[in-house]
Amino acid sequence: MSTEEKVSASEILRSEGAETPITGGTFLQRTGLILAGCVGATGAIVTFALVAKWVFCAPVVPVIQPGADQATIKALLDNYRTLQQIALEPLTGMFDSIVVKVLLPVFTSILGYIFGSRLNKTET
Repeated sequence: MSTEEKVSASEILRSEGAETPITGGTFLQRTGLILAGCVGATGAIVTFALVAKWVFCAPVVPVIQPGADQATIKALLDNYRTLQQIALEPLTGMFDSIVVKVLLPVFTSILGYIFGSRLNKTET
């Protein structure tokens, strides 16, 4: 039978030369990470909801009858392209106004603060 030796995490860190304990960051940094996670999750949910709406509300691909002439086929495809653009336009506008103009700047400013404050902490 083999005997298993348990080694603690602090012993492993000491053996690799990490003498100082690991700190979890300041209160503001931890709060910033939570906020960044919430903003990122909100952005992902909004993006997923808009894609799901597009999938379920997209116009149906037209069925081209065998033997249809070129003018009819061209008209069907032009109408389909127009319907796709009409259905997609409000979704891209919502994505632009919600995610790109609101959530993304908030997300980047939170992350900028988090990483900026960590840099200043290590320099002092």
